[in-house]
Amino acid sequence: MNRITIFFNIISLFFLSTLISATISAPVQASAIEHIYEVSLPVVSQDKQVRGAAFEKGLIEVAVRVSGNSLAPTQLDLKQATRMVSKYRYTVMSQEEIEAYLKKTKTLIAPKFTLWMQFDAGKVKKILRDNALPIWGYQRPNVLIWLAVKDGRNRYILKKSDISQIKDALELEAKRRGLPILWPEFDARDQNIVSFIDIWGAFLEPVKQASQRYPVDAIVIGRMNWTQGAWSADWSLLMDNKTQNWRLSATDLGILMGSGIGVATDQISSRFAVFADSANDGELLLRISDLSNVSQYAKAAHYLQSLAPVKNVYAAEVNQQQVDFHIELSGDESDLKRIIALGKVLVPDTEPVTDNSAKSDPVPSDQISSEQNKGNMSPSPANQSPVNQSKNILRYKLNG
Repeated sequence: MNRITIFFNIISLFFLSTLISATISAPVQASAIEHIYEVSLPVVSQDKQVRGAAFEKGLIEVAVRVSGNSLAPTQLDLKQATRMVSKYRYTVMSQEEIEAYLKKTKTLIAPKFTLWMQFDAGKVKKILRDNALPIWGYQRPNVLIWLAVKDGRNRYILKKSDISQIKDALELEAKRRGLPILWPEFDARDQNIVSFIDIWGAFLEPVKQASQRYPVDAIVIGRMNWTQGAWSADWSLLMDNKTQNWRLSATDLGILMGSGIGVATDQISSRFAVFADSANDGELLLRISDLSNVSQYAKAAHYLQSLAPVKNVYAAEVNQQQVDFHIELSGDESDLKRIIALGKVLVPDTEPVTDNSAKSDPVPSDQISSEQNKGNMSPSPANQSPVNQSKNILRYKLNG
């Protein structure tokens, strides 16, 4: 069995494996954000000018989400929005949806349609790069929210099972910014470690200890208080053994949650997003070992493709239980290493290097023949070739 045949099979199985990716049990700290280039907005009509204004508003939201930077839209020419939309469609809003919108926004102008739009990923990335803005990949760190609330005489910690307007407002903003968040169970296990007083008093050690059970890379601690007709909130972000604090006040709950999550997302994205620099573009080989099944091959390839510095990736060489991936970078090697280290999907492979070139293909030959007969082969681009084999290979393995 030659390596080209093996490579074709691995690439085709990469696409098929998305159907069974839910069976992968490797622990992951990050989440893959979906629909990152899509926006839905209420509009009053299907008029061209109304649609154009909605496209500009949509580009603002997508630019913030993809760059991770709340100030990104101030650097862009929003008039380019229309040419950057690849698809759009209208749906008629129900009376219930219209009433909910009017109640939420306190406006007197009722919308009639929801305009869904999808922006072209390549064009969005280009306009961000052209304006020296960062790009944040699909893989993003999970963030745990510990939020203590004083609402009159009530004092409580919001937990996963709670139904709350505060939670709804925070989750809506987190979704808008593309930040995956988790709420604590705050069950007996958590309550034995952390209390309302710990969160309200910003006693970080109990919070850190209680957070260890959750698959997260960052922790946001919030302390909300309703006094004199307005909300005030103190926030803290714990990440990379550092703590950042900020305070906000607002009468509107949505604005308060938006500002809180917005500041946190700006800080978190600054560690994960990368600035494109064509002068530092390059390519390298990255070896992932201890891959025991097709699903793990698929997970590894998909993860690498989702990272912000990676422009293109394909399997350059496949041996038993390992693959050498050829990676084209937008940026330098240090960006890739830093983001992999933060994501915790891959960990450095410190095992002694062995020669696996003579080992057999881990994918059964009958499976290869079956996939070939289906015509599901996606070869490596003909104009690409592996980098110089004499160069160092970055060595990793799946975490778990």
